[in-house]
Amino acid sequence: MKISYLLALIIPAFFLTSCDDDAENDNAPVVINTTGVFVINEGSFGAGNGSTSYLNVTNNIMTNDVFETVNGFPLGDVAQSMTLHKGKGYIVVNNSQKIEVVNATNFASVQTIFGFQSPRYMVGVGTKGYVTDWISNAVKVLDLNTNTITGSIPAGNGPEQLLVSGVKLFVVNGGGFGMDSTVTVINLGNDAVIATLQVGVNPNSLVTDGAGKLWVLCAGSTGPDYIGGTADDIAGSLWKINPFDYHVDQQFTMGQSEHPIKLQIDNSGSYLYYLLGDDGYTGKVIRMATFPGQINSTPYINKSFYGLGIDKTSGNIYGAYVPGFSQNGSIFRFTATGATIDSMAVGVAPNGFVFQTN
Repeated sequence: MKISYLLALIIPAFFLTSCDDDAENDNAPVVINTTGVFVINEGSFGAGNGSTSYLNVTNNIMTNDVFETVNGFPLGDVAQSMTLHKGKGYIVVNNSQKIEVVNATNFASVQTIFGFQSPRYMVGVGTKGYVTDWISNAVKVLDLNTNTITGSIPAGNGPEQLLVSGVKLFVVNGGGFGMDSTVTVINLGNDAVIATLQVGVNPNSLVTDGAGKLWVLCAGSTGPDYIGGTADDIAGSLWKINPFDYHVDQQFTMGQSEHPIKLQIDNSGSYLYYLLGDDGYTGKVIRMATFPGQINSTPYINKSFYGLGIDKTSGNIYGAYVPGFSQNGSIFRFTATGATIDSMAVGVAPNGFVFQTN
């Protein structure tokens, strides 16, 4: 995924044409339950209308614009991601170059962390946070007691998602506006880079399965023209790696015009889910067993989404639908078998989900 203004130019018009606004109540008071789902809405690049929505899964009430409703000021420009850690929410606001820290139980603002160039994703480890910074090609280290940046660890080109496995931090380097094919491995004991793994072109997301193996999803590339399905495309790929000795257990190469994103895994660690399309930004939902591992292009859910999430408590599948970057989007919910549950309106350009109970 690149910056939203680029997406607005190239995102295709074959999205879904309608959705039902079931179980929606924009005027409901903000009630953060112990079991719920936060939706991250990017907003339009440059418009400063990034937002968060909250679905109370106990009563199926969706509340939009939670951050602004509670705090009285807008979240900012391009809400990229959110992390829950030790009773706080850390909302990464990419183009505003900041992280908004909120109380996870009522969403009240705690502090704003500045000092980034283009923050993307964050993980919390004890009293420390690690934030990928796209333009600086680094992982910024945070002291979560003071909410200040205390260090910087070099990474590859356009670092994206992070994952903790044991005493190591794995960072996929998504290539920025160019290309990269590496995963940076960081020792959490001393914040030093201990390895750089070679994978496919433009890795964008990663998970660990039930056996502790690392899976890395690589989008490939649509080439300099940013148009999928042309001769300059580079195929996407999926890699299964032993996180201890970095041995590549399995490697799957997709079709030249197949560019997968948003890798997820179920609660059992037995099934992978990701979005597969030809533009590198959207796709239909693919489901794949981690063992024996057989890649396929047959949609498990035959709808194109911009974001994907798996509720590991219920097993429900969440898809984020973006009709355009100047109007509100929607989320769709499905059972683990792929049956449609409902849909709800959210903010502009929903791109991901954060589950309180996962």
